[in-house]
Amino acid sequence: MTEIYKYAKRYRNQVTNALECNPTARRTQLQHKFEQVVALVEDNIYECCSEA
Repeated sequence: MTEIYKYAKRYRNQVTNALECNPTARRTQLQHKFEQVVALVEDNIYECCSEA
């Protein structure tokens, strides 16, 4: 999961742009879902760091 998050964070703009340009992705709102997942993972990372 950490590796996927690193990839998503590194290529966030490219992934977001690709999802915005794809009609199927737009119809299924994948860009919005992608942003939600990234935000959720970021929140969990900060919780883990603050507990350490």
